[in-house]
Amino acid sequence: MRVLLVNPAMDGRAFGKYAKLMEPMPVVGLASLAAICERDGHSLRVVDQFVHANTPEQIAAIARAMDAELLGMGILTPTAPTCAAIAAACRSAVPGIRILAGNIHADVFAADLLANHVADFVAHGEAEDTLSELLEVLDDGPDDAALTAIAGLSWRDAHGAVHKNPARPQRRDLDALPWPAWHRFPYRRYGLLPLADVAKPTLAMTASRGCPYRCEFCSLLYASSHYRARDPIAIVDEYQALHARYGARQIGFVDPIFPLGKRMLETFCEEVMRRGLHEEVVWVSETRVDAIDRDALRLMRASGCRRLLLGIESGVDLLLENVNKTFTTETIRHAIQLCREEGIETIGLFMLGLPGETPEMSRQTIEFAAGVGLDFAKFAITVPFPGSQLFEDLRREGRLDRDDWENFTTFQPDPDLLPFVPRSVSNAELIRLQQEATRRFYLRPSMIWHHLVHIRTIQPRQIWNGLRSVLGAA
Repeated sequence: MRVLLVNPAMDGRAFGKYAKLMEPMPVVGLASLAAICERDGHSLRVVDQFVHANTPEQIAAIARAMDAELLGMGILTPTAPTCAAIAAACRSAVPGIRILAGNIHADVFAADLLANHVADFVAHGEAEDTLSELLEVLDDGPDDAALTAIAGLSWRDAHGAVHKNPARPQRRDLDALPWPAWHRFPYRRYGLLPLADVAKPTLAMTASRGCPYRCEFCSLLYASSHYRARDPIAIVDEYQALHARYGARQIGFVDPIFPLGKRMLETFCEEVMRRGLHEEVVWVSETRVDAIDRDALRLMRASGCRRLLLGIESGVDLLLENVNKTFTTETIRHAIQLCREEGIETIGLFMLGLPGETPEMSRQTIEFAAGVGLDFAKFAITVPFPGSQLFEDLRREGRLDRDDWENFTTFQPDPDLLPFVPRSVSNAELIRLQQEATRRFYLRPSMIWHHLVHIRTIQPRQIWNGLRSVLGAA
């Protein structure tokens, strides 16, 4: 089969003045599907629209030039309109092309995507095995009976009827999958956002799938994704290969939490050091503040961990309880203090506009962020993404009757386009609070000195773009 895989970009116009803060990131999921295509012997082309800014018509021209038989796209909620435009352009340019959609947005809205001809197939959940079986069926000349046998697939038949097959059991043996095919991607253009970039080139990897926690705003709830970890030695094998094959000097783990569990932590860190990789590569990951202790941080630092992303969300205990975070602000303070003492920089990830939040609570969060000892902070406006419990609750209450998906972004400059705002705050005030939070955190003299003298990883261009955004420049 001739396969075209596309990483769709978000429409920069929806971000307005924040568009310059967007940078391409490694897409581990798509790179894993590329590896499946290679393993199974299919002809493959990959287009990263985020990097190359291809128009839908340019992508369609690529599809026509290779006479693509299958177009595959992962649909994030803000990219849904872009994906629809790419699908329409490719159908016009290549009659008979089949389109496969994946990711949580496609999972949630599979019936709509199929009925509206945005896709012919939707892969539910993890797509590697579903893609492999689908390509085999299409290669043989598909019939309805063969398609019906593919677990985890929704599809539209020749008469326009939509079918949803039984769910596919989640794969337990993650190490049996091929490593992501980064050589198909413009990997030297990738970063992990300015806040998380310590060294370049940087690539990403996963050490596990799923999450044992159930935060109300997280789309992983929809997938009922049970936590499964890879073998720590196999993780280090891939880690070493990313450095040897691609020259990666930084690895970003994209797991919701890494490392999780004492065995994973100790085996991974000790093996990295045994191979001497701690002298060649640094790594960053996201974790929870209640998963941190001094011994763990000391071992992580020795093995090359330089920066941790912490999903803090709020500086108000009541709001943390409302979204099922299961820790308190005191836990947060203690974790950040331990990180500072052990030499690991911290990035606090905050959400403004949580359900029930008042302007006073938002300012309490802002003051908490500025005073707790973080090295970086990111203040996102709360978005009820499809698949989350928050999305389902708001839909049920009749407070989310819209599908302008391009505006489901955490940095939205137009107050009239915010998908959700708590009842006690106005749209415009919430955006002002987001700008106030960033100014209050980064424009402190002590923080400016800290970044110029000690951290020195954010480039002057990034600082300028950030300041223009938070100061309200157009």
